[in-house]
Parts: sequence; C-alpha cells; structure tokens
Amino acid sequence: MQSNFSSQDIERIVRMVVQRLMRDGAASSPTATASVGELRLDVKLVTVETLKEKLNESITVLCVPTKAVVTPAVKDELKQRGVELRRIDQNDCGQKQMTPAVVNAAKQSVSGAWQSTPRTEQVGSLSQAVDRAIAMAKSDQMAVILSEQPELAVAAANRTSGIRAMVACGSHDWQAAAKSLGANLVVCHPAQWQDSDVPRLLATLWNLRGSTGPNWIK
Repeated sequence: MQSNFSSQDIERIVRMVVQRLMRDGAASSPTATASVGELRLDVKLVTVETLKEKLNESITVLCVPTKAVVTPAVKDELKQRGVELRRIDQNDCGQKQMTPAVVNAAKQSVSGAWQSTPRTEQVGSLSQAVDRAIAMAKSDQMAVILSEQPELAVAAANRTSGIRAMVACGSHDWQAAAKSLGANLVVCHPAQWQDSDVPRLLATLWNLRGSTGPNWIK
C-alpha cells in the first residue's frame, strides 16, 4: 500500500513526536524527593502515568505546584494509599525538607533504616539523649529517641514543661496517639520496628509537628 505522506510530512511528524516525548519526559520527572516519605514534582499536570514507579509505600506526602492540575484518578489513588496531596510554591518544589532528629541511645546496634536517616545522632547515655531530644523538640517541634528503655525516657522527658513525650510501637496506632496528644517527642524501641515502617514513621511525625494536644496538657 502506497503512503499518502511525503518524506517531508513524515519527518515533520517524527519531529513533533520526539519533541512531545522530550517535553512530557522532562515534565513528569521529579525535581527532587525531599524528606523521607515526601515526593515533590515540578509539573503542570499530574496523571497516573506521571506517578508511575515514583509512588511507593514509603511516600506519605505528594507536593505539587499550586497551579498544577491533578486528575481525579490521581486523587483517588492518593486517597486509597493514604497519601496527602500538598500544594506548594513552585520555587520550593526542588528544595529538600528536614526530618525529625533521631537521637540514638540504644545500647545495641540499630538497623540501617534508622542509621540512614539524615539527622541521626549517637549519644552515650539515656539522660544525654533525653536532654538532646528536648532541645531539638523545642526548636523543631518534633524529635525521636531510640532506646531499649522507652518508658523511662518518656517519663524523664515529660518532666520538662512544654514537652509531650510518648512511646511509639509499630504494633499500635501511634499516629492517632501522637496526633491527639500533640506529641513533640517520640521514643521508640528500635527492635520493635520493621525497617520498612521507619521511613513512614519519620515522615508522619514530621508532618504532625506543631499539632496541639488537649489544653490541660502543658
């Protein structure tokens, strides 16, 4: 069958397709993945295809420019996954955010999931860890302590005015507890956490920072 397209027409079509692919590919790639659990996209249109192979179980927040168009299918997907959609200034799409400081007072070695967090500090004793975490909680509104004695660390931290410390265990609804308490310091026994759950814990705690608890809790 003879083609009705001239060589010039074919060349023009190919050029248009290539340009479209290059433009779509550049638009759909994320500028940066910010803090653990946060995905930032500098795009004008967010589709299911845009998120393909980018949205995984560790992502809790998707940040897009304020004027970006998000398709209904994407909104349904985010809701199903429990991922928050956050609109931010486009200039901020490539900037990295912080995660809670993790003060490690555990006597035994902890897994790589904890050690690979951007802000992990090793301290010599639990009392030093509590003091350090209190200082971080006051400045960042959230901090984490790793210890095999989480209840003791919480009791010590809560003696300081303005500190609302709690124990978080992977087998309990720590997110609801932290939110209702307005916790700003969380203590974890490292052995009670699966490596796959650590990124989501840190991302969620960072997003909860600054939340207020009951008025009667000082």
